[in-house]
This record gives sequence, C-alpha cells and structure tokens, in this order.
Amino acid sequence: MLELCRAASARQVRVRATHERSPPLAPDGVHREGVLLDVGCPWAAHVVALSSSSRAFNHRYTWLLVHNSSSDAPEADSLLGKAAILPDADLTWADDDALVDLYRVKESQPLISTTLTANTSATQREMEYLWAALPTAVARRRDLQNVYLKAATIISQPHHFKGWTDLTVRHIDTFPKLTYPLMMLCAEDLHFRYNLKQVDLYGEERNGSFDGLAGMLQRDEIEIGITSMFMRADRMRVLHFSAETVELRGAFIFRQPSQSSVSNVFLLPLSRGVWASAMAVFVTAGALLAALSRRPTHHSTLQPLTVAECFTFTIGTVCQQGSHLSPNVVSVRVVMLFTLLSSLFVFTSYSAKIVAILQTPSDAIQTIDDLTRSPMALGVQETTYKRVYFAESNDPATQRLYRHKLLPLGERAYLSVVDGVNRLRTGLFAFQVEESSGYDIISKTFTESEKCGLQRIQAFKLPMVAIPIRRLSGYRDLLAARLRWQREVGVMGRWRHVWLAERTRCMAAGTGFVSVRLNDVWPALQAILSH
Repeated sequence: MLELCRAASARQVRVRATHERSPPLAPDGVHREGVLLDVGCPWAAHVVALSSSSRAFNHRYTWLLVHNSSSDAPEADSLLGKAAILPDADLTWADDDALVDLYRVKESQPLISTTLTANTSATQREMEYLWAALPTAVARRRDLQNVYLKAATIISQPHHFKGWTDLTVRHIDTFPKLTYPLMMLCAEDLHFRYNLKQVDLYGEERNGSFDGLAGMLQRDEIEIGITSMFMRADRMRVLHFSAETVELRGAFIFRQPSQSSVSNVFLLPLSRGVWASAMAVFVTAGALLAALSRRPTHHSTLQPLTVAECFTFTIGTVCQQGSHLSPNVVSVRVVMLFTLLSSLFVFTSYSAKIVAILQTPSDAIQTIDDLTRSPMALGVQETTYKRVYFAESNDPATQRLYRHKLLPLGERAYLSVVDGVNRLRTGLFAFQVEESSGYDIISKTFTESEKCGLQRIQAFKLPMVAIPIRRLSGYRDLLAARLRWQREVGVMGRWRHVWLAERTRCMAAGTGFVSVRLNDVWPALQAILSH
C-alpha cells in the first residue's frame, strides 16, 4: 500500500485507503475515480453491496478487483452476486491468470466475462500500453443479447395519430415521431428490444412528484423514454438525459403592421427638407406674382392680380388645379408656368412614394418592447410549458410583455397552432410558437406573397431537448455513444429535416396587389371632415 501511495503521489493522483467498512460511493460527480478493491478483504462483499445499491458501478468509477489466486469464476459470481454491473460499468477482475472484464446486460442476467489479457507478468510499460489501447467499456459492449428494456413514449392526441411515418400532422407529437426512428436504430445497433408503453403527458411536478413520462422514470417503472424532452433543472433532479437530439427555437411570429397603422402615410413620402423647400417655392411664387402684377405697365387696361388671387393660384397649384387667370404680362406667365411645373414634379414623386409606402410593411417592431407598445394582439402556443418560460425569464422586457399583454387575457391567450397561425394571417396578431410547428402550418395555408411579410422576435431561449432515461441508468452512456454516432453520420439531421419544418422562404417579393383600406386614407378623411 505504501508503494501504491508513493507511485500515485509521483503522478499527482490522490489516493484514499481504508481497511474498514466504507460508506457508499457517490454515483454523481464531475471527476472520474478509480477504485482498487482487494477481494480478500473481509468487507469486500459489503462494499460491493453498498456500491450496487447506490449505483456506483457506472461510468464515473473504474473498478479493479484484485484476487490473489488463479482465475475462479465461482468466486466472482459469489462476490458480485446480483450486483448492478450494467453495460456502462468499468469493472475488471484481476487474478494470477488474467485480467477479465465483467458486466451484465441486465440486472437479472448472468455475468458476461471477456478476457482482456492473459499475460499477467507483463512489465509496467506493457500494462500502460494495454490500458491506453483498450477501448472504453461502452465501446466494448455493443451486444445486449436481445434483452427487453422497459420504455414509454408520448401520444398526446391518439385520435390524430396515424402511425410513426405520417407527415400530415407534423405539428402534433413532433418529438416522439422524430425520436422513434432514432431509438429504433439504437435498438437494432445494440441488439435489444423495447417493452413499450404509451402515455399522454410529458410530466409536470406536483408536490415533489411528477406525473406522465417523467413520473414513470422517477419511480423506476421504465428505463428509457422514446421521445425528446426539455432538459430542465426540475426534471434533472429525478431523471437523467442520454443525448441531445435537436435544438428547438421558439419565437413570436408576426406580420409587420402597415405604415398607415403606425404613422400618417401622407407625411412620409417627403423628408422635412423637401417639404420646407416645396413650401418655400410656392410661397415665393405667390409673393412674386403679387409683386409683378403690380408693376407699372404701358397697358392701362390690365388689372393687377390681387393678393387673394395670388394665394388662390398657389393653393390650386399645390392641389394640381388650373387657374382662370390669364395675364398678358410675360413675366407673370413665366412665373406661373414654372410654378405649375414644380408642382407637377413634386406631386408625381409624392404620389409614387405613397403607392410604394402602401405596399411596404413598416419596420416599427424590432424588439420585445416594441411588441409590448404596439397595438398587436398576442397569443401563445398551447403547450405544457406555455407559462413556465415567460414566468421564469430574467429578461425585463419579456416580463413586461408577459404582465401587460398575456396575463390580462388569461386562458384566452393560449391557442392551438392552427388557430394561432390563422389569426396571424388575418389580422394584427403576434403568435409565440415553436418555429417548426408554426412554419409547417404557414407553408400549407399562406400564399407566397403572405409568407414574405413574416417577422420573428425571440422572447426567450428554449433549452435543448434530449432523450430522457432513468436516473443512474446503466445504459445512458451506451445510448449516448450511439446517438452521437447518428448525429455525426447525418442520420439525426435527416430525420430533423423530415419532421421539423424550416423557415418559409419568400419567393414572391414585390408581386401582387395591395388593397387600400379605410385606415390608409383616414388622415385625409379627418382633414376633410374637420372643415
């Protein structure tokens, strides 16, 4: 033992030795540890029992059991008994004959032994090379010998379920349908089968206990969930996750309001400088007409223009109206001509810009605060987390939006995907929705021109979704390794493209006609009615 401590100290490895009854090892932790157990120790069987009950035979610990005699299978069976040494456990039995890897595919199954090396007299360098070249325990155990693992999946709306490959209602039970082929491939890859159940809830916490799928994992009724579930802190207290599957994005999708909804379109076409210049030109023209008409002439019969007539001519010119005045003085005619031409150019530009503004949505809503201050109605997709992430958000802007726009509506704020997208199409409405579900309905119901006006603002970032698995399960790392392989070779990406709709592309920008509504000309009507 002294030599072991000196060697470990030289390599800066912490060693803790005990000759007494040891407490159970903690199965969770951020560091890997090695455990050396002398089988001849009187407390060896007790240590194994405690470690099995606390699930310390997992990927965190590398176990080396030393037996100072020749290989004896009954001795190993007697000591390890029914210990939960499942596929992600790293346990090696060392005796005078060989190093043997031991595990069982399921708690009720017998131990499976694999000889790692029969050369127990190898030098230190040779042993170091052996351990460095040895694949991990998960990589060595790819055959679960057709055992059954208890599992459950989610079918929240059975009356809409038409099979795992039905694409007609992709927005219903998307995660189970996406995850099902991935987990079936894992079962085929690792040679095991599922004893599958069906539930209709992911699971919410009530008085410390979960219902639905999360509750079944919490009570150890099943081993794996055949779905992807949000990785939340409250769930991670009662279950674990094997591997991430997809990134889910949620956002407020809306159509930018028209310019007439947020401003007076009759004031937008010209900048302040152009308005001031045009007014200056018309005022100058009126004053110049009045001055020139009063200039002495050789024709005593000519009547000078009055100030009222000059003012009337200027107003008529601005409004593209002619004049009954036909002065004989050339200078006055020249001023009137150029005033009318200036009015024509300004009016043509003004009218063209008005048409362009009526066909272009505004950019008034760019942030969550803009959405809160806007006249838009709001809705949220009906999901199990519909209130959770708004209430838990630390963003002050999101909290203001939730309090001012959503809380007063109560249950009326929560809509199905179909109803929410329908309101999004027909009115001033912003809908918080999982983007894949929303864009799936949008691609089926919106016209090409309607797709071009869609905008999105993210109120909060959704957590990753992953495969749920029983807490301290012996298959977590084994499944995680095969799911990572599916991600690397593109299998996961392929199913993601099948089940998650991408953002709709604008293929008809600038086409079609825009109807002018009463709201667009309301400022002009107000000006007329005020007189």
